[in-house]
Amino acid sequence: MEDLFEFLFGASGRINRARYWRSTLLFTVAGLMAAVILFTAAGIAAPLFIIMVVLVLIPWLLWGFSITTERLHDRDKSACWLVVFYLVPGVLGQLAKTAWFFGATGAVLHYTFALASFALTIWGFVEIGCLRGTAGSNTYGPDPLLQSGRRG
Repeated sequence: MEDLFEFLFGASGRINRARYWRSTLLFTVAGLMAAVILFTAAGIAAPLFIIMVVLVLIPWLLWGFSITTERLHDRDKSACWLVVFYLVPGVLGQLAKTAWFFGATGAVLHYTFALASFALTIWGFVEIGCLRGTAGSNTYGPDPLLQSGRRG
């Protein structure tokens, strides 16, 4: 049970791309199941919905952050990059939506914020999901490909 907890919520060490994408697929399926549970709870009663958010949504989000953190560690980057790849594009997206209310200047701001958000999202996708991790040991541990006996 401790190994499962460490796998789901442990944000130390490194994971390679293959394990990251397998974990992301499992994370997505679990997210769809969590959405069904949350929408069912919302339809039954509001207090039940709040309880289910605490019991289902928060651990699910922590799981996603831990997967991505381990992948960032494989790239020899700290978890602070989660802010650049997740929070900043979200904030820029909200600013883009709000900018429409400022006339012609708002249109320029909207497209600028939207483009910046898109660029950061693509950069994060490539950095986290596509690029190979650091060869050999790095600050966060040994190379996971060398541990499993594979290269690539």
